[in-house]
Amino acid sequence: MQLILKKIELFLNIVHYCIYRLEKKRYLLFNKLNPFMLLGKIPAVKRKFEDEGTSHEEVVNKIWTNQRYGFGIMLSGGGLVIIIFLMIFSVNEIMNGLLNYPIKLSWRQLFVSCSVLSYIICHITVFQKDKYISYFKQFDKKSKQEKWKYGLVSLAFVVGTVSLWIYSFRFIPVL
Repeated sequence: MQLILKKIELFLNIVHYCIYRLEKKRYLLFNKLNPFMLLGKIPAVKRKFEDEGTSHEEVVNKIWTNQRYGFGIMLSGGGLVIIIFLMIFSVNEIMNGLLNYPIKLSWRQLFVSCSVLSYIICHITVFQKDKYISYFKQFDKKSKQEKWKYGLVSLAFVVGTVSLWIYSFRFIPVL
């Protein structure tokens, strides 16, 4: 049982890492259009940062890419919780549909229970005591080929989860 939990923890951290790396690349790609970066072109703001010995670009990059408190890590963590939510919701709907709805929950109850369960799973395996940071350090040391493998596995997981979610529409009861 412990081995299975460790594998789930590793897998979810791989998916979280890949989502974070994708968000970081998206941020760097669209950095030219970032309104926060345009503020740094104002002469008074530019002088203020120069007086402090830093640049506006460094501060904005730190806000977005900080692995502990940055916007990128918040978005990737939220993305992971949403993916796990979709998977739990879909499996619940499919199983309930195949078994002729033995568990009758309202949409609100189902949504809340799946949300809480997905957050608890992500909290225990990824967020608790910042476990993901040690995994990120471990994954950063991997070769480019292994990172590609992780990326493809994560992409397959996300696409599979979304496909499962779309398939679960078939089992939604008609009122």
